[in-house]
Amino acid sequence: MRKNVLITGLPKSGKSTLLKKLLEEIPNKTGFVTNEILNDNSRTGFEIQTSTGKTSVLASIDFKTGPQVSRYFVDIKNLDLILPEIAHFNNDAILYIDEIGQMELYSGLFKQTVLNYLDSNNICLATISKIYNDEFTDSIKARKDVILIEITEENRESKKIFIKQLLNKIAKAKSYAQKKEIFSFLNGFVIVNSEHGPRHVEIKGSDLACDCNFFQENHICSHVLAVEEIKLNESQP
Repeated sequence: MRKNVLITGLPKSGKSTLLKKLLEEIPNKTGFVTNEILNDNSRTGFEIQTSTGKTSVLASIDFKTGPQVSRYFVDIKNLDLILPEIAHFNNDAILYIDEIGQMELYSGLFKQTVLNYLDSNNICLATISKIYNDEFTDSIKARKDVILIEITEENRESKKIFIKQLLNKIAKAKSYAQKKEIFSFLNGFVIVNSEHGPRHVEIKGSDLACDCNFFQENHICSHVLAVEEIKLNESQP
């Protein structure tokens, strides 16, 4: 199922700020955010803060060794020491990472954590760099279970509303997909007997379209996501 939501955008577009605002309304969550370290209003580094409350300095202008990104030296050991704090999570927790970027990707353990989150059955919400890419980030963006959302300073507030709604739609789709009795597969379309009444999902080759209002506005909805999951499971041996 498309249940991994990746937020991307240029520097200063507000990816981390948006993620943190979304997390304020999510009680059951596991992951980490990246905070700026300021000295006299000047940024001198970055620290990781986990959902357990632990913090660790990821990068600093005061470090003298380690990989260098711009003015900052990255301490991979600090990152690797804190990642076990978020390695285990409840089945219904929303997972989050801020961010999948150049500094963090020096860590092999971080890459494995990212894959563990994306491969889990949990919804995953993460920010990912737009200006840095490599084979690993390209492969993540190309995953069929990923929804990539680009934000700008201008659309950040509207995207916040959309992502909040989308997370609810994904959770609802996961619930629908467990109830095969609500699906009726007919020639060329599927009827989904949802909690708000029947919805019609039209099958157009490999594309799906729904007659619900949310799909008409956003080209994605819980009904389409659920039908995708049902069709995927039926196609597997």
